[in-house]
Amino acid sequence: MKTITRLSSEERRAAIIKAVRRAFAEKGFHGTTTRELAEAAGVSEALLFKHFPSKEALFSAMLLSCCGEQHQERVERLKALEPSASTLVLMVHFLVMHIVVCAPRDEERAVQNRLMLRSLAEDGEFARVLLGRLATGWIPKIAECLKVAVASGEAVDGHVQPVLGGWFTHHLAAMLMLHLLPTTPVVDYGLSREMLVEQVVWFTLRGMGLREAVIERYYNPKALGLFED
Repeated sequence: MKTITRLSSEERRAAIIKAVRRAFAEKGFHGTTTRELAEAAGVSEALLFKHFPSKEALFSAMLLSCCGEQHQERVERLKALEPSASTLVLMVHFLVMHIVVCAPRDEERAVQNRLMLRSLAEDGEFARVLLGRLATGWIPKIAECLKVAVASGEAVDGHVQPVLGGWFTHHLAAMLMLHLLPTTPVVDYGLSREMLVEQVVWFTLRGMGLREAVIERYYNPKALGLFED
C-alpha cells in the first residue's frame, strides 16, 4: 500500500508560494483570481485561504520569498569593506557578474524575470520590493565608495550623482541580461558573458568618474573571481 506523505503547514505554505508565481507572472495581481491561484497550487480555495487570508497576503508572501539573497554571505563581506576606490571596483564587478553570468537560468528564475517585467509594465510593486535591498544597502555603499574615491583624487567629481551610479550599473547589467535570455540572444555582442561583464564594469566605472589608471590598478577580473569562492 502506497504511503501518502503529508506536508507540514510550513511546507504547504512554501509549496503554494512557489506554485503561484507562474500564475501571477502570466496575468499579474489584478488579473489572477483566487480560484486560478488555488488550481496552480493544486489545493482548494478553502485550503488556500487557510494559509493566506487574502490574495494580497499571498502576493506579499511571494514577494518576500523572491527577495531571498542567494549570495548573502558574499554581499555582507563586500558591505563590510572600507569605502574606497578598490571596494567600488569590487562591488561593481560583483553586481554585474551576479546579474549577467552567475544568476541561475532555470525555470524558476524565468518566472521571476516575467514577474519583474510585468511589474515594470504595471504597478511596479513587485519590482520595488525585489530591489528594496539594493536601495537600502548596496546602492548607498557604492555612493559612499565613490565619494571617498573623489576625495582621494582617484575619481573626478563629475555630473553623475553618486547614488545614481549604482542604480545605472544595475539597470545596464539587468537590461543586458534580458537581451541574453533567449536561446538565441536578441543581440549578438560577439563576446563571451565574462568579457561583456568586463565591458560593462569599465563603462560604468568610467561613467562614475573613476580615473582610467585607477581602474587598471584595481580591476583584475581573474583575481576578483577569487573573492567569490
